[in-house]
Amino acid sequence: MRLTFGDLSLEGASRGGDRTWFRVHPPGLAFDVGRGALGLMGARDVFVTHGHLDHCLGLPFVLSYRARHGGGSTRVGCPAAIADALAGWLEDAARLEGAQYDFELVPMEPGDRLSVGPDLTVEAFATAHVVPSLGYHLTRSRRCLAQRYRDTPGPELAALRRQGVEIEDESEEDWLSYCGDTAARVLDQEPRLFASRILLLECTFLDPAHREQAARYGHIHIDDLAERADRFTNEHLVLCHLSRRHTVEQLRDAVVERLGSLAERVEWAVA
Repeated sequence: MRLTFGDLSLEGASRGGDRTWFRVHPPGLAFDVGRGALGLMGARDVFVTHGHLDHCLGLPFVLSYRARHGGGSTRVGCPAAIADALAGWLEDAARLEGAQYDFELVPMEPGDRLSVGPDLTVEAFATAHVVPSLGYHLTRSRRCLAQRYRDTPGPELAALRRQGVEIEDESEEDWLSYCGDTAARVLDQEPRLFASRILLLECTFLDPAHREQAARYGHIHIDDLAERADRFTNEHLVLCHLSRRHTVEQLRDAVVERLGSLAERVEWAVA
């Protein structure tokens, strides 16, 4: 599956309890790795949201493949609470196959940031799952002519630059935000999600009878989105992690029936 949103594209697949992985271009980083997919092998930066195996089982495979094919060092961001366990598991996997993985494990807490390319940064935020978990904002820095210089002729601007005058302002945009597995309260805890240009958000359950189950197991029900539909200002809302008990057709119908005008901006990344 590949979705394109102007200058950004999203590759990957997701099903609750099966596999979830995404590759974001640019800069080519990965959010979660599922059970390991060849589409992940070019990712120099990998960000794991939590330790459930449908999201991270493929990590040893990705690191092994990159080591065997000259992929270079891989930086792996993860919740700090699982870093020791993850490091031990990767060491055991490397020993099992008699290999040496080339990677840097970066424990992260909410608010921690890592540069992932020119003008691009990944920032961790807290999510609400049943195990330690994080979501990630992919933030883009942009520079534009300061408002006070908007009517200044070009030759004068050039002269100001030669004099070392700062004539541009820098701003940041949440280009894409990914929540991993989480209960709906993340939307209230992290209001930036409503304004991110592209929001990649789980929607595991559709049946009204499963609303309580969704909350209990740290997942989102489509009615959680319906209650907040007027708050989403994102250009695109991409739903993922649909339970295997639902079909894509059922998701499509539920989006149209329950999300009102928001449905026009909804897409899905479901395996």
